[in-house]
Amino acid sequence: MGLFRVRVGLFQHSMWDEDVQADTNEEAEGKVKTGVWQDEYTKKIRTSLEIEDEVYDAEELCEDCLNLIDYCACDEKEDAGD
Repeated sequence: MGLFRVRVGLFQHSMWDEDVQADTNEEAEGKVKTGVWQDEYTKKIRTSLEIEDEVYDAEELCEDCLNLIDYCACDEKEDAGD
């Protein structure tokens, strides 16, 4: 059994309605945008999150040096020592 590094790409979105008091549409949107970036809606983001697409890419690692097999120099070092 080998050792692999798997790169995971999740493409996701989150959508919910937020009621805020404001004088204009722009002000309301600004308040919510600020709240999103200040982590005030973390729970709502997580509970409404949906994965739209996913990508997985596995590459084999050298078990000795933990480099990708394509970049492993272990065999070259052993050959140089012969």
